Amino acid sequence: MNAARTVLLTFLLPFFLSCSLDYEQATVAQSISGQIPETILFEFTHTVVSEGRVWVILEAQKAESYGERNEILLQGVFFREYDGEGNLITEARADRAVFSTESENASVSGSIQIYSHEEKASLQAGRLSWVREGRRLVADDGQTVRLQKDDGSYVEGEGFSADFRRKRLEFSSRVRGSYVREEEEEED
Repeated sequence: MNAARTVLLTFLLPFFLSCSLDYEQATVAQSISGQIPETILFEFTHTVVSEGRVWVILEAQKAESYGERNEILLQGVFFREYDGEGNLITEARADRAVFSTESENASVSGSIQIYSHEEKASLQAGRLSWVREGRRLVADDGQTVRLQKDDGSYVEGEGFSADFRRKRLEFSSRVRGSYVREEEEEED
């Protein structure tokens, strides 16, 4: 039996000594680890419930989680927000959103449409950023944003920012619009 071990060691020892470890594959795996999602979900729905009430429903055709980058990528996004009585107050759609799990900020792009049932107004844009701290919605440079009321009044321009804490909207350039005045009913 000892002779068999000696023969086996004689053949295996040169084999192991001649092997070299390939570190290139490990380096490649590290460099692409932040590019490959850890989780992919299709027909994703996230519902926020507090005190027995639904406050927010977020749906996406596809959700990809990137833990190393602290990001969630959503495609085909549909968002609904409800008030304390369960009334729908805001609806939003976008082609894509990137949500930071650290800061809770988001970058939204592609055919963005937001409708406020309370204000009876909509917002359309191509690219926006949500900044959680300060509750601000900001358009990227050069992006045109259009706000339109159901009565036909509208304003559009560039340099858009909305501060939801102060209920303040601003445009910094290329602003234009039209105001529709409601006619008062005359009594006979």
